[in-house]
Amino acid sequence: MAMQMSAANPSLEAASSVLRRSVKAFLAWRAEQRRRNEIARELASYSSRELQDLRIDRADFPAIINGTYRR
Repeated sequence: MAMQMSAANPSLEAASSVLRRSVKAFLAWRAEQRRRNEIARELASYSSRELQDLRIDRADFPAIINGTYRR
């Protein structure tokens, strides 16, 4: 019955499609935010000595999190 209703009402089908794309985009954005937060937590857990051994400064964190860090 739902198939008949959406086929009979193209605007409902279009709204449903927009909603699905929006939810999918939101979930992808949220997954990316979780990944970025995980990286930030890991970097913050390192001591200054560990960062020095890795030749990373705390000022490099944003670039590392963004994936733009270059040595």
